[in-house]
Amino acid sequence: MIKVMASGVFDILHLGHIHYLKESKSFGDYLVVIIASDYYAQKHGKDLVFNERERAQMVSELRVVDEAVVGHSNDNIFQTVAEQKPDIITLGYDQKFDDSYIENECRKMGLNTKVKRVSPYKGIINSSSKIRKKILETM
Repeated sequence: MIKVMASGVFDILHLGHIHYLKESKSFGDYLVVIIASDYYAQKHGKDLVFNERERAQMVSELRVVDEAVVGHSNDNIFQTVAEQKPDIITLGYDQKFDDSYIENECRKMGLNTKVKRVSPYKGIINSSSKIRKKILETM
């Protein structure tokens, strides 16, 4: 079984998220999605609508997702990687992580995890911030 791990905030679900998760699942057999904790998301400038428990519940209801887990409330993203032991970590086309750095850190933990970038979603609105902006413009 090939375990794929995807991650994100997933505050306002949209078709870009669905695209990311469907393409992530296509790389393996089992998709675990790591939901950014409230602490981590807010520390990185996210103004959340839904709390971590609600976001995890929404994502877990998606047919393509096998498991949704809230990440740890610290800055060590590799703690969750060590626990999940994925074969593949997928990143969104716009996620600001260094692919080779992630693979090297995984190797240090004894994991042979590969990193794959998913393609961008081609729809007009492909981010929560664009949705938030559009809603605010109409008010």
